[in-house]
This record gives sequence, structure tokens and C-alpha cells, in this order.
Amino acid sequence: MSREFFKSIAGEEFFCVGSDILGYSLEDLERIERLYDVHISGQLKSFLLEMGRSDGGLIGDSIIQLYRPSWGIRAHLLFQVDFFSQMQESGNYVFLNKPFVLAWISETQYYFVQTLLADDAIYHYDSNVGSVVKTKWDICCFMKSLVSERVGDIKVGVVGNLLEV
Repeated sequence: MSREFFKSIAGEEFFCVGSDILGYSLEDLERIERLYDVHISGQLKSFLLEMGRSDGGLIGDSIIQLYRPSWGIRAHLLFQVDFFSQMQESGNYVFLNKPFVLAWISETQYYFVQTLLADDAIYHYDSNVGSVVKTKWDICCFMKSLVSERVGDIKVGVVGNLLEV
């Protein structure tokens, strides 16, 4: 695999980390679509194919909950369902176009995509105040920003799995 998505967010200086990244197969993506009731296309598809299970320690599982090895399928599903419920409770129905959370910061800041829209835009939900804003980023630019914030802070890569029991 050419690792184009990884190269676009990490750059050549981190290419050695790229040997430890791990993604899903096309068959796995079909299973994830059915199980999580999302539509996977565009940059989300590229991200999940190339580095959906592990980023080799580039960003880490403290931000990208998809990489948490201690979370099985039940924890991942409950996390996504809880996010959906919080969005409903705060009246953010217009943003419930098959959302899928990619990053969770400080346990109150959710960064997600609306997979039904297939526009690659990143949205930010602040659960402290119940508000949602469309960010200036698409998935690729968002991941680049996470990488740039963590330059020099590369951790050991861990492997998560959205499909493992």
C-alpha cells in the first residue's frame, strides 16, 4: 500500500513510523458501516484503510479513541451511542447525519464527521456547553494539526479494533 494518507498528514520526516501503522481491510470497512450505521467514503475511507487501527504512535490513543487496545466492540459502540444521545439531548439534530467520532479530547471535546454528508468536514462538539461548530478542517487537515501539536512526542504505537469482541 502506498500510504498516501499517512504521508499527507505526517510528512516524510515521520515515514519511519509508517511501518507500524495498521488499517482495516475493505471487508472490515463494510462490517464497520453495518455495525456502526455509518457511510465510509472519501478521506474517512483512506484514513481507516491506512491507519484506522494504529497510527504507529504518531498521535496516540489518548486523542484517537479508535486506537485504544482496552476498548472492545462494546465500548466503541457505547461510546458512539453515548455521543449520539448527548447530541440529541442538547438539540443538535441538524448534525446527526450518521456521525462518527474520530477524536475525543479531555473527555468533553468530540471531533466527528457526518458520514451521510460525505464531505470530509470535521465538526466539534463541546459537551460542556452542548454546542457544535463546523471546524476549518477536513479529516486530513485535522490529523495534520494533531500531528503538529505532538511533534517530538511520539509514543509507542498501540492497536485498537472496532470489530473485536
